Amino acid sequence: MATLQSKNPATGELLREIEMTSPDELPRIFTQAHAAQRAWGALRPRERAARLIRLRETIINRVDTIADLISQENGKPHFEAMANELLPSVDLITYFAKQGPLLLQDRRIPMSLLKHRTSSLNYWPLGVVAVISPWNYPFLLPFGEIAMALLAGNAVVFKPSEVTPLTGLKIQELADEAGLPPHLLQTVIGDGSLGAAMIHQKPNKIFFTGSVPTGKKIMSAAAEYLIPVTLELGGKDAMIVMPDADLDFASSAALWGGYSNSGQVCASVERILVHESVADLFTALLKEKLGQLRQGPSSLRNNDLGAIAFEKQKTVYERHLSAAREKGATFVAGGDFSPDRTFLKPTLVTGPGIESLDVYTEETFGPIIALTTFKSVHEAIEKTNHSRYGLLASIITRDLAQGDWIARQLEVGTVTINEVTYTAGLSETPWGGVKESGFGRKHSAEGLYEFVNVRHIHKPRFRFTVFKSLWWFPYTEYQYATFRKFFELYRVHWIDKLRALPLFLWNFVRFIKREKRI
Repeated sequence: MATLQSKNPATGELLREIEMTSPDELPRIFTQAHAAQRAWGALRPRERAARLIRLRETIINRVDTIADLISQENGKPHFEAMANELLPSVDLITYFAKQGPLLLQDRRIPMSLLKHRTSSLNYWPLGVVAVISPWNYPFLLPFGEIAMALLAGNAVVFKPSEVTPLTGLKIQELADEAGLPPHLLQTVIGDGSLGAAMIHQKPNKIFFTGSVPTGKKIMSAAAEYLIPVTLELGGKDAMIVMPDADLDFASSAALWGGYSNSGQVCASVERILVHESVADLFTALLKEKLGQLRQGPSSLRNNDLGAIAFEKQKTVYERHLSAAREKGATFVAGGDFSPDRTFLKPTLVTGPGIESLDVYTEETFGPIIALTTFKSVHEAIEKTNHSRYGLLASIITRDLAQGDWIARQLEVGTVTINEVTYTAGLSETPWGGVKESGFGRKHSAEGLYEFVNVRHIHKPRFRFTVFKSLWWFPYTEYQYATFRKFFELYRVHWIDKLRALPLFLWNFVRFIKREKRI
């Protein structure tokens, strides 16, 4: 039987060897999921929410243990594991347990013409969904999708990243401890080949977070079965520093936005566009603060930046940084690995021609920021939008009105003004991108509706239907005349409408009487 090894990226310590799920087991797993979903989906949303509250309590009881595991397996500081992964997860359950049942109620659609009938939207579970998650936030990212899927009445087959399988298994353990029904959540362990095999089991929807190339492969494979997908992919997120910005504030925002979780964040600040009049001072402040960051093993609990979690990502850093050096870029800070290649020093790179380099245009997904300048607001907007990605952008300014105007010109899914990165973890607000950053939304009402089918129900307003529908057979002269007068009732001016109304009513009455539509 094939196995995966979970290792501490900071020390290389083997944490555990885990048996991989055979693709041959998937038919049984999905069959069990469908059976569990039928009973779960029959519960009222409030009943499902109450069961998820038990899961929240289980997490709270285990916060320190879970944070330790995340920190060991992913390499991030213990504080980030607790504050940036577990707290948002607990908040998400709290929010959706309260708001979810309300959001899933039938929603009436106002009718402008056919007042004798009503329409409403009815939300019902998708069935069994597949959640395929990444390694950079191994608890928060899958947990949010799992919680929303369960609240909406679905069952989940969950594949965590092969880099962080223990954290994925911990989510399963917590669900079992909280008393969720057997087989409602099932965790499978494996690499990309297992994820591909899951698609052939025809889940009702696939939720994938990861790289653009893998997202395209999943979408292509899902198309064979017309399986809908929600994709959260890469980003090359820009921060615009306006000339009126508080530069101490702006440099601190860039520091956390670019280097938290060692830059291994899809919402991380990877590009900074700073107005040329303040660029030198801003760069000097950021360089000074970079020198104060503490980098080392998270087990000591005295670090700000942890180890690089994914070994293959280091080759991306090397490629981007080597090309930047060859082209004469200026390394303001960092640019080197530690002797054992466990850590990459937090890096800031700038200089003429930086905008043509991969370090500025392609997702690096590490503790590296590329900095450039702009002369005008319109240039800043143009440079920000000149990217194949469109996930997040940030604006630092004292002029909130101008910041709001700029935000509405940016081709991204989220814009933060005087804040960075963290909205990806907010339960109340939607998260997702445009362009090659993917499509679909997480969190908020928009995110919850990704986990349901929408059924339109159209019915009479009253118990008895008085008239047959006016557009039924047979087609007649008065029927045509009646419908022709409908157009006059859409005129802009109310006088024209009043003029048309008597003739419309006259034709309508004759149509009803002559054609015996009662």
